[in-house]
Amino acid sequence: MKLQTILQALQQIAPLEFAESWDNVGLLVGNRGRDVTAVMTCLSFSTSTLEEAISERIGLVVCHHPIPFKPLAKITDDSTTGKILLRAIEEGLAIYSPHTAWDNAKNGINQQLAGLLGLDSVKPLQTYPSTVSTDETVGVGRFGSLPQATSIEDLMRRLQVAIPELRARHTHSKDHPVSRIGIVCGSGGSMLPVVARRGCNAMLTGEATYHQCLEAESLGVALLLMGHHASEFFAMKSMAQHLLAQLPTLSVISSQTESSGF
Repeated sequence: MKLQTILQALQQIAPLEFAESWDNVGLLVGNRGRDVTAVMTCLSFSTSTLEEAISERIGLVVCHHPIPFKPLAKITDDSTTGKILLRAIEEGLAIYSPHTAWDNAKNGINQQLAGLLGLDSVKPLQTYPSTVSTDETVGVGRFGSLPQATSIEDLMRRLQVAIPELRARHTHSKDHPVSRIGIVCGSGGSMLPVVARRGCNAMLTGEATYHQCLEAESLGVALLLMGHHASEFFAMKSMAQHLLAQLPTLSVISSQTESSGF
């Protein structure tokens, strides 16, 4: 199957126009006309996932976090990023990143987290300008209400069942009542003021800084910190399932070696 055909399917799953302006998404390494027989999804394209892709004879790696993320003046083995990119190119591996386009998509990471929590009346924290999309169900982050108020401890217990990699930490006491939740996967602390304006009394994200945690206390919004890896890795498994559903003749796997304690 041509790489371009796979890219078209990925665009349907996570439209690139939904990505943040600062992001580096789409095809980052590769020849669109090349044949690809196997795809692997992962959260980050590291030395371990690179070796796994080579071992599994993968033609396209769909990694959530872009590599490269920032523009490179040169690609050499003087840096870790350079070493990984050089080896990938030598092995004929194409690299694609959906990143914030997948975070924000209709069935993307934030929407999936809202589903895991059982939220009702789920909406984006921020919708797109009409020039990007007129669909009010897509946008940056999500927020919604629980059918019944509960505690931080209970919410973390629910997530732990669905996401074994969870590394739970939180501000406020474990019995702090929660009824309305904002969600931003990954490093979402900068969205805390928006979450507060939406009337939420809790925010679910991967990680936040010390000062963002202090700000959360002053705003009365409990921060529920899952760990960056745990807040996104599960959705790269579902990305593989979505891609396979669109292209059933393609071999699609998610990384079996990738793990993280943070």
